[in-house]
Amino acid sequence: MSDDEASRRVRQLLLSGDNTLKNRDDPGRFGRARERFERARRVAGDAGLDEGLLEIIDRRLAALPAEDA
Repeated sequence: MSDDEASRRVRQLLLSGDNTLKNRDDPGRFGRARERFERARRVAGDAGLDEGLLEIIDRRLAALPAEDA
């Protein structure tokens, strides 16, 4: 996957995760958002994208409630 493709995929996953969190009626939204953010983290890391992007993704993950909450 090229850097451009990886960047597009990461943006898509972040947007999808953010939009999932906005769905207040769905109790499973945090788990699905976490999966998307973790996938974005893997894609970004595997592609060697900017460390700043990884930090942004890590902040999104840290802001989610604990998985057992």
